[in-house]
Amino acid sequence: MSDKLKKELLNILKEEKELYQKLFEIAEAKNEALVNNDTEKLVETVENDREVISEIEAKDQERNDKLQEIKTEFEIVLEKDSYSNLIKKLPGEWGESLNPIREELIELTDDFHDLNEQNQLLLKQALELNQLSFETIMENIKKEDTTYSKDAKVKKEQPRIINKQG
Repeated sequence: MSDKLKKELLNILKEEKELYQKLFEIAEAKNEALVNNDTEKLVETVENDREVISEIEAKDQERNDKLQEIKTEFEIVLEKDSYSNLIKKLPGEWGESLNPIREELIELTDDFHDLNEQNQLLLKQALELNQLSFETIMENIKKEDTTYSKDAKVKKEQPRIINKQG
């Protein structure tokens, strides 16, 4: 039974790693869309992001359920639920099997975190640039003479950002 549990946990972790790899690739595409100011591609990547995150959450629950099953099988009670505490209570070959995939997952999530921070910075800069552009447009509109022309009878058309007329 314990070999079966170990194999099932390893499979879950491998599937979880593949999902995180997919999420990282989406983050790279998001980064490219942000750099290229491609809003269509950005919207597409956000939708893909949501789908993969949903899959990761389901896989995470599956992993937690499997860990509970393993703790029950080995009659393990932990003061603090952590990987290192659990692995100490399991037979030695468990750590040999699980540690490499765990390390890969940690590295991948660290890389994802770094890329995500870069994407957040790019988004912030894009928002600041849009705000600055909007303020500049509004300032130029206010500076224009919008009352009357030399011929006081003809009123100049009010400049607008959005034309409400069809």
